[in-house]
Amino acid sequence: MIKRKILKGIVLWVVGLIWLGLLPVSQSMAQVDRVVQVAIDTVKKQLRLPGEIEVRFIEKRESPIPDFYSVQLLPFAPDKEVPLVVYVDKAGEKVFIGSLVIKGENVTVKEAGPPRPRKVDMVQLEIEKSPSRGPSGANMTIVEFSNFECPYCQISWIKMKEWMEKHPGDIRYVFKHFPFQSQGKPFELSEMAAAAQKISDEAFWVGLWPHAKDK
Repeated sequence: MIKRKILKGIVLWVVGLIWLGLLPVSQSMAQVDRVVQVAIDTVKKQLRLPGEIEVRFIEKRESPIPDFYSVQLLPFAPDKEVPLVVYVDKAGEKVFIGSLVIKGENVTVKEAGPPRPRKVDMVQLEIEKSPSRGPSGANMTIVEFSNFECPYCQISWIKMKEWMEKHPGDIRYVFKHFPFQSQGKPFELSEMAAAAQKISDEAFWVGLWPHAKDK
């Protein structure tokens, strides 16, 4: 009976030590999360990034500035990835956005690295997933990234329709969405067009460009 009590006491003592050992780690992790979140929120607000642009956390390390962290982030622009470094104090209250220069060397640019083209998932660009006009076996296939609110895109479509009428059966035109949401609008017309396409390709063309039904 006494041995059991001693054994139980030892187990509780060990569990207590483990819990106490984990407590600072949990508090530290909570502080890290706060520092990273402060960095992301500040970048979005101060750089006025559109809501649809994702800002991904890459790394947090000790900064050359005493009592500050260097937080590396990666905002995803539509066409490129733009790495940047934000300096946040360990209390998560002070933030510096800009270039840190030490002895003539731009430490911030060195840590962040240069912008690089954004990788594109080529599966999303498959022609067969997009609405098209003209035969699939045409001599020429033209793929256009277009937007319904762009006046130049409308001119392009008119010219394309003329070419297809002059060369029936020789041209296949494939439409790819290039969404561009205007400020204040709750949705983009490309969303409506994509919904129409789920019904049929004809619904896509007739619903948005009625003259497109004339092959």
